[in-house]
Amino acid sequence: MKKLLTICILLLGISNLVMAQQAQPDKVAQVERGELKEAYASWWGFDAEDSTKALQAAVSSKVPKLIIDKMASPWILGKTLNLVSNQEIVFEEGVELLAKKGAFKGRSDALVKMALLENITLRGEGKGATLRMRKADYHTDEYEKAEWRHAINLQSSRNIKILNLSLVESGGDGIYLGIAKQGVIPTDILIKDVVCDGNNRQGISIIAGINVLIENTKLINTKGTAPEAGIDFEPNRNNEPIRNIVMRKCFLANNAGHGIHFWLGKMDASGSPLDVVIEDCVSQDAGQACFSLCVTNGHGKTLQGRVLVKNCIFENGQFPVRFRGTSHIGFKTTFENVVMKNMSQKNPQVSPIVIQGDSRDEEPSGNIHFQNVRLYDNMEREPLSVSPNGQVGGLDNISGSIICVTEKGEREFKLTNEWARANFPIRKLFTLTPYDMSGVKLVPLGDDQKMTDFSKIPLRHTGRYLLYANQGDEIRFTLNYGQLGRYQGKEAKVTCTLPSGKELTLEPVPFKTDKDYCLEKVPETGLYTVTVATGTNLNSMLRCNCPLFIEVSGRNTEFCTGRGDVFFYVPLKTPAFCVNFWGEGAEGLKVTIYDMNGKQIWQKDDISLIEQFHDEGELAQKGGVFRIHIEAPTHLATIEDYSLRIFGIPPYVGLAPNLLMKPEPQR
Repeated sequence: MKKLLTICILLLGISNLVMAQQAQPDKVAQVERGELKEAYASWWGFDAEDSTKALQAAVSSKVPKLIIDKMASPWILGKTLNLVSNQEIVFEEGVELLAKKGAFKGRSDALVKMALLENITLRGEGKGATLRMRKADYHTDEYEKAEWRHAINLQSSRNIKILNLSLVESGGDGIYLGIAKQGVIPTDILIKDVVCDGNNRQGISIIAGINVLIENTKLINTKGTAPEAGIDFEPNRNNEPIRNIVMRKCFLANNAGHGIHFWLGKMDASGSPLDVVIEDCVSQDAGQACFSLCVTNGHGKTLQGRVLVKNCIFENGQFPVRFRGTSHIGFKTTFENVVMKNMSQKNPQVSPIVIQGDSRDEEPSGNIHFQNVRLYDNMEREPLSVSPNGQVGGLDNISGSIICVTEKGEREFKLTNEWARANFPIRKLFTLTPYDMSGVKLVPLGDDQKMTDFSKIPLRHTGRYLLYANQGDEIRFTLNYGQLGRYQGKEAKVTCTLPSGKELTLEPVPFKTDKDYCLEKVPETGLYTVTVATGTNLNSMLRCNCPLFIEVSGRNTEFCTGRGDVFFYVPLKTPAFCVNFWGEGAEGLKVTIYDMNGKQIWQKDDISLIEQFHDEGELAQKGGVFRIHIEAPTHLATIEDYSLRIFGIPPYVGLAPNLLMKPEPQR
């Protein structure tokens, strides 16, 4: 009986040791006094149910070297572990950091986070350690849907090393490189011997980075929330650079989206030079493309630099290897010593390699070069094609050849500028530089200002409406938050930015509702910017009592579904101006333009690819108010997403002729 009691006591002691470990305050005190430069996390305690407090205290001690020791069970974290600068964290072999079940309810709750820090190393010993979240739980009704519950969230930090770790089943990315403070870019980052497995959105996302090396890393089994890529290069703003990034000896497989994905839609010349080298990598079994490079915003011609893909293998991609929106005078893309096998398996009618333009392209696609590229295909088809949209601006600045291998043998497919121009001729558009608004003051065109109803011309995603008022005036307007298709919503955030830059939060617009606003006795004279954010849905300015316009200088103003009239003003003795219109695929529009006397001067139907009206003669010289009438196309499927862009004159359209503005005459 005594023997049995002794065994029970021993087992109870072992159980208690597994469930919790007593802290060692004497050791902790030595660390706090700076006497010890190396410490074990268990000195701060261990609780198998939740070690968040102890582990955060260990990190926050700022001990130069912190060893997270192997316990009998995982280190459970109930909330984000926030790192500190100038610290090496060593994970003993087999250590697991595990997200607590039912925790991480915040949309951006990462397992580990570093922001505005420097000189940090995360290193697994031996066969490595694991940082694991609970992706499946985050897709249940207990959690608000989100894509930012990353395993490691690295923002605006420098000299960071992530070594020999497995980052598994996060609710976002395995590793996210982003921005915590504008202008502070993640710099000098080493990711080596890492496995990103089964993450929700991406294996790795690079929103911005300078001097980044990713080596001997596996990016596999990404699935859950689009884009679901192995790695995604996707800046959120034009001033977020992707520079001196090297990806070497990496393996990407079984990702639901693309293997290697570039989405550079927000980049322009301010992000130059783009500089990415991908070498000795394998990308295979991609649910979409093994490699996809997209620009799509017309900035491709200004974004300079290179993307070099060297000594790589791409195999078994459901979609073709894709280049979209890459300009013939933009950054250079080179495939050197690349082997491709069985691309575009989902659609045998599509070539394994596709160069795709965009409906808004004003320049030819191109600056793509192939050197010693071999393509193995399990069906007979053309190895490379240029999609119908790719013919918008044509194709130019292309070189090299592709050795195609099929059951019928080998053949060489040569790419030359002569071939490109003969098959995809360059389309010339009248080009003007954007109107220089620096130092220009806009004033009301006339005194006939009254509450005016407008054609319903919705904007998609974010609407920015510029309203002019004098100090002491009353601004009144009505906004609509509309539905597109089956997209749902609750309410749209509305803000008003004063001429001085101060921002006011206005009441939101309920979904599928009109809302009236009144700003009494405004405090300043100048332009008030009303911004309404409706996501994938629509917003419209329905009526207003003061001069109002929408800026159309860039590519970010997207019109959608509206039929009716907008107006623009041409100053007297303008040398030349042009207006560009484009739709999106089968989503097109019909446009008619009338001069200041109501005479029709231009009409174009079924606009999908970019079309242009321009004048450098009498109309430009006389100036005045012009009307654009927008309606549904005759033959295309529908009027939905469409855009317009103005050059040579102030880049604005108004919703009523009596509420237009003009540049104040120079004295």
